[in-house]
Amino acid sequence: MDPLVTALDRLVIGSVALTERAIAAAGTDLTFVQWRVLMIVGERDGGATVGEIAERIGARSSPASRLIGRLRTRGVVETTKDPGDARITRVRLTESGLELRRRVLGLRREAFDDIASILRLSPVALRGIELIARALETYA
Repeated sequence: MDPLVTALDRLVIGSVALTERAIAAAGTDLTFVQWRVLMIVGERDGGATVGEIAERIGARSSPASRLIGRLRTRGVVETTKDPGDARITRVRLTESGLELRRRVLGLRREAFDDIASILRLSPVALRGIELIARALETYA
């Protein structure tokens, strides 16, 4: 097997594991896909549409709507009709959702800070990691 593919696989598995641990440490029982929705919705002040969320999590609109409904019941997102097109539902984080997102990201950042302090990467190695990160962003 290609060593780069193996390294990328290990990197992604470790990143998901760190995120899952941060979610658990934050005292919440979110699933990973629910966490993905909070990440997507929190990227912009205006939130995201149900269609955008569905596309990014690889789901159809109906299952994505049910997932968003469960998050709304938990009080971490709110939904409104788009002012320009009432057929479109916009999803935004509530204050509770913003706080939860910040808490999990902070815990995850602490883990990444610990790893970074051990690595002591050269500028060339850091540039390589930045290129990998940019390539992976297309899947986020």
